[in-house]
Amino acid sequence: MDAIDPDLLWLAAVPGFIAFVYYLQDVTLLWSLGALFLIIIAYHMIQRILSHFKLDNLEKRAVFITGCDTGFGNLLALKCLQRDMPVFAGCLTEKGASALREASSSLPGKLDTIIVDVASDDSVAAAAKYLEKATRQEVVDVNTYGVIRVTHALKNLVKRTRGRIVTIASICARIGIEGIGPYTVSKYAATGYCEVIRQELRHFGVTVHILEPGFFNTPLIDEKLVQARLDAVWKSTPDSVKEEYGESFFREGRERATSMLHMIGSPKVHLVVNAYFHALTARFPHMRYQIGADAKFVPMAYLPTGLRDAIAKAIGKCQHARRKAMN
Repeated sequence: MDAIDPDLLWLAAVPGFIAFVYYLQDVTLLWSLGALFLIIIAYHMIQRILSHFKLDNLEKRAVFITGCDTGFGNLLALKCLQRDMPVFAGCLTEKGASALREASSSLPGKLDTIIVDVASDDSVAAAAKYLEKATRQEVVDVNTYGVIRVTHALKNLVKRTRGRIVTIASICARIGIEGIGPYTVSKYAATGYCEVIRQELRHFGVTVHILEPGFFNTPLIDEKLVQARLDAVWKSTPDSVKEEYGESFFREGRERATSMLHMIGSPKVHLVVNAYFHALTARFPHMRYQIGADAKFVPMAYLPTGLRDAIAKAIGKCQHARRKAMN
């Protein structure tokens, strides 16, 4: 018989807490909890009402978007163009830029594509100079996809017009997920950066907004691409590490990662694009947007670490049992 996993003992705290609240005799505390609940409900109702107010004159509010070859950036550019917004679309390749120009040829908004590699300081600097020249004294109110390099290069344009910076992070910036360490670290870093510049740039009337989507069916989680990336990592791993973990560990981990992404990946990519657009155009945008059913697990980030790990371990065991049953 296997020993009881100590981490799973955290799960016993849940019914214990419920029983504790149920048997409370302190009426004052119960009234306080009820008042707190009503305040939270009122806050969310006000937020929902304010979220329906939009900015005026969108046709005069230019937006710069990177990553427009495919995915969310591409869809966001098209949505902005549909609303007659001037769009400066940063594409990595001429092929992507050409495809975007063709797809938007019948849309009312003005499109200007820029070839930019956000991993290159020189490329971003060239794009910033192009924008300075192209916009002259026009407004660049919003800078989306605030990669640190892009934000630093373009923040003066945003400060000049008291605009907005909208950055995509991930639910992985709230909860670490086994097997996607580098991705998680990068998203934690991006979120931390936005937390800092939100405080620093507010003195100039600039607001910073963070999108935290769960997993959606984009090329990022394509099963074949994920497997290819994992295979490349394993191939470059030192032999000593391969011997330590073993081939079976890698294969099981790869299967677990791809099956998890396939299971939770949502086809509703429009939810992310709509959140982007709301952050750009709403008169009262949210500071953070949790997007997708799996992003609703954000409250787990505030649970005690042991309890959170116990839940993650329980989910992992359920997935393992499911894969065994399917095989």
